[in-house]
Amino acid sequence: MRHFAIFFLSFILIGTKVFAQTPKNHSPADIFHEIQKLNFLGTALYIAAHPDDENTRLISYLSNNVHARTGYLSMTRGDGGQNLIGP
Repeated sequence: MRHFAIFFLSFILIGTKVFAQTPKNHSPADIFHEIQKLNFLGTALYIAAHPDDENTRLISYLSNNVHARTGYLSMTRGDGGQNLIGP
């Protein structure tokens, strides 16, 4: 039991160093873009039936020019074989 406790504690101590997040170095342009987003209090959720139906121009315009917080939701039934299921 003692060996298990030592193994478990060493795994936690080593695991925190292995899986710890590294700090990101942001460029001044990234920081400025994030500060501009603070002035807009809107969110846009783009919903499409298939991934190929998305309007990437609209999503990028809302995110980069309007500074809205954007999200994309694709509602598919899978990769194939939908007609085999039935109506």
